[in-house]
Amino acid sequence: MQRLTPTLRHYDWGTTDDIPRLLGFGPDGTPYAEAWWGAHDSAPSWVPDEHGHMPLDELIAKHPVDMLGADAVARWGARLPYLLKVLAINKPLSIQVHPTLEQAREGFAREQRGTGGAPHSFLDPFHKPEMVVAITPMRVLAGVRDLQETAEDLRALGTARADVLAGALARADDAEAFLADVLTRGADHDTYAALARVGGASAPGTSLRAAADALAHFPDDPGAIVALALNLVELEPGEAVFTGAGILHSYQSGLGVEIMANSDNVVRAGLTPKHINVPLLLSLANAVPAMAARPTEWRDGPVRRLETVEDEFALTVVNEGKAIVGEDPRIVLCVTGTATIAAAGEVKNLTAGQALFVRASEGDAEISAEGIAAVAHTACRRAEM
Repeated sequence: MQRLTPTLRHYDWGTTDDIPRLLGFGPDGTPYAEAWWGAHDSAPSWVPDEHGHMPLDELIAKHPVDMLGADAVARWGARLPYLLKVLAINKPLSIQVHPTLEQAREGFAREQRGTGGAPHSFLDPFHKPEMVVAITPMRVLAGVRDLQETAEDLRALGTARADVLAGALARADDAEAFLADVLTRGADHDTYAALARVGGASAPGTSLRAAADALAHFPDDPGAIVALALNLVELEPGEAVFTGAGILHSYQSGLGVEIMANSDNVVRAGLTPKHINVPLLLSLANAVPAMAARPTEWRDGPVRRLETVEDEFALTVVNEGKAIVGEDPRIVLCVTGTATIAAAGEVKNLTAGQALFVRASEGDAEISAEGIAAVAHTACRRAEM
């Protein structure tokens, strides 16, 4: 078992204190948006070695079967298939989608052949389905909501532009034309002003209020109108939402643990100062209305196992109790309190914010939590509860 040092990301949507508090250092006024525990080649975690520290992806490349297990290597190569993060959100993330595996491979290959110096949208040839579990209450926008409900909210704005958008939605089966219109033409000053006024006066927990809050951070941004058309999900601590390929989404606020396939492919089209690619997002987005997806959950006392349709990742959450997670490449993160991990005759202790990598070759790992521990692993092994 090896201790992991995470890589930190300082995006401007991050909070200044949540991740420093979790990791045990003082805030310095810098926004800390994400802490990454994993082996993505752009931002791997670090493990101690005889020379100081080594990136986890390099260690895995040197000892793939020992680290990952023969089954994982046969399926995903010498590459950890998942990535574990903590997100600390102070203001909305971008309106975004992730590609399918085929789209990522084709897009990455195309961009590697040359884009004339243009920013790349595909940073690797992998897909990025993801699941987030709330540590504190979280607000998430995920998937296209009921079209008639969005049309009613647009009509409440009382502007000519909003009425045109509402009328088109009321006659449609999906939001494809609406998204293309909003993201290419935007809205006018009157519509943005009405959204700020009407949405700002709406009750918390409504789509109008969520869209107005996003607009307050990104004035005159078409992404705020898109936000009005997405499902608003208010997660309580411990609740989770799953976002698959093509699902429009935007995390709005809160602190959460996120696990995903090991990729950094994000295509954006609003609510961000980062590179956007509206045509690409429109080509990838699933515009059919549907409720936000939830993971499948198995629960036994203090242990919960969260799975999705993806095999690359699953999460076992241990809350004031014990679990055994079998042979697999595992990352154990102590979220609150303390945790003890026993594997292959070795015992190690963690405090909040500390994490361990447990090699597949070390066999079963017993996790005992006095607090909350999150165990990242593939969906190919079951936890004994």
